[in-house]
Amino acid sequence: MSRLLNVIINNIKFGRYLHVAFDSGGRHKPTVVLIHGIAATSKTWDALIKELDTETYRVIALDILGFGESPKPTNCDYDVADHARYIHSTLWKLGVNRPYKIVGHSMGAIISAYYYSRYPNDVRGIFLLSPPIYLDNEDLTKNISRQRTDMYLNMYKYLSEKKDFTIKNSQFARKFLGIKDGIDVNEENWDSFRLSLTNTIIRQNTFDDIKNIKSQVHIIYGALDEFLIPEGIEKLSEFDQIKITKLMAVNHAVGVRFSKAVARQIRESDLASSNESSRKSLSQ
Repeated sequence: MSRLLNVIINNIKFGRYLHVAFDSGGRHKPTVVLIHGIAATSKTWDALIKELDTETYRVIALDILGFGESPKPTNCDYDVADHARYIHSTLWKLGVNRPYKIVGHSMGAIISAYYYSRYPNDVRGIFLLSPPIYLDNEDLTKNISRQRTDMYLNMYKYLSEKKDFTIKNSQFARKFLGIKDGIDVNEENWDSFRLSLTNTIIRQNTFDDIKNIKSQVHIIYGALDEFLIPEGIEKLSEFDQIKITKLMAVNHAVGVRFSKAVARQIRESDLASSNESSRKSLSQ
């Protein structure tokens, strides 16, 4: 099936496009697409956008399906395939130059890993920030990893079933922490939240999606991350194409220090690709 026909069918089936919160423009520039996590918006990327050279890159930040100003349809499951289809259709509408880089944070990292498996020819580089990888207990060797995995998954299940409790406490947490993005569950996005939590985070296949990526994968996370199981990430270090960076004194959020590290790795990956192309040209 042609790419154009596939996009048309997807849009007939799934409707509108995602909200594009930021697009620095430049159709022929190399593009970096930013995919935020659950109960957040494109504001996740404010610090990173400041670190990226928009004279060099076309930088695009989307509100993912069901959050921010993006549509919140009632006719989808909010699983990883639904999220990826909306992203793909939106990028096609924008006329994004392929291949492009994708940067995903938290649930956005889960979506990004799947996105690569679904559209491998569209993606040149993939950067997964704070990826919440949860393996089955039989795949974990450490008791602490099993206990924390069970705790997180049980907590997510509870949150997905207790609407009033979840909304009330998410708003309390936002006020207490004084954050401008994230942990925002409300009446408008409740179904998007509960279904994304269940069908994208809890029912995930992210470890396999990541290990099967053929090009280099950059995983970057903070040593103080509140939502990660380190063993899942450590197991991915066994694969040669995966580069893992652990940032000390950094938590789950994409703050200034996190953003500087990500921007640096994006630039370094481009330099490495350029050097590799030069070596191939000289050897011919």
